[in-house]
Amino acid sequence: MTPTLEAMGTLARASAGLERRAFLRLAGSLAVAGLVPSGCGGVPGRWAPPDGISLAVLSPRAYATFTAAAARLVGPTGGALIAERRVDAGRFADAFLARTPQLAAPLGQALVVLEFATWPILPKMRRFTALSEPAQDAVLDDLMRSRFSLKRQIFAGVRSLAMLAFYSAPESRAVSGYPGPFGTAAVPIGAAMIGPDDPW
Repeated sequence: MTPTLEAMGTLARASAGLERRAFLRLAGSLAVAGLVPSGCGGVPGRWAPPDGISLAVLSPRAYATFTAAAARLVGPTGGALIAERRVDAGRFADAFLARTPQLAAPLGQALVVLEFATWPILPKMRRFTALSEPAQDAVLDDLMRSRFSLKRQIFAGVRSLAMLAFYSAPESRAVSGYPGPFGTAAVPIGAAMIGPDDPW
């Protein structure tokens, strides 16, 4: 199975496992505590959307949070492509979620929790986008290994969308060895049946 197809399956399962009321309670508690700002200011410049981009689903803050997380989740080589904006993971995620509105709400809420939740929910006292790379890795590791299913589902959803965004980008193909989306004239469905080292 290709990374893109695997990520889509995991994303669907993770989104189905994210219970909306639990998210609303958690996001609501963050807002009551004053951790979630009412405006869109303060988005870190390093991860902010490029000037002129029009987002359909994600807020500028969610775009930044997702882009920062994706850069840590896809590994050092892929992360460098995202950090350099050679792969615009945030723009892909926004377009993908606009086409799949049933996933937009739970993933958007997952990004709110990832960005703003602090200890004891997550092992941090600052916004995710303001953390150092090792601190971001520690937060993501805490989500992945948590005994709480909601936290593991947050990790699975964000990671799956990050993988989907990365492996769908043409710039990732030199890294992954996979030819990209299947079922096009250039890449037939049959290419999904062979590995990246096999001749086409």
